[in-house]
Amino acid sequence: MNIMFFLTHKSEVTYLYDDMGLKEGLDRLRASGYHAVPLISREGEYIGTVTEGDFLWMMCDCDEIIGRKKTMPLQMRDLPRRCDNKPVNADAQILDLLTHASNQNFVPVIDDRNMFVGIVTRKRIFDYCNAHMKELKI
Repeated sequence: MNIMFFLTHKSEVTYLYDDMGLKEGLDRLRASGYHAVPLISREGEYIGTVTEGDFLWMMCDCDEIIGRKKTMPLQMRDLPRRCDNKPVNADAQILDLLTHASNQNFVPVIDDRNMFVGIVTRKRIFDYCNAHMKELKI
């Protein structure tokens, strides 16, 4: 089966740009209601995943409380990320997708140029499996 069947296209995904300011990035993450979102370049290249915890750990790792004036010049690319969701290529096999989805809430999908295409959510995979299990009466 083609993994593109499960894809949520980039135009429907909340993501952050690596050159956004930290405050703007945190505000967008908060407004989205998600705990983690993809981080991409302005050219569209997938860079990694930003989580709420990344912001929290950055504040905890600083020797002093971070003030607005100190964080204003910082960009999302300056935020240390603890772990990135590993992407799959758009032509990946379904087993590759399942392996990744078992360890992360969403799987970023990239093309041959490492450009971000969209994501596949674990929920979408579970919903598909659930529907097929009902059809088979498992």
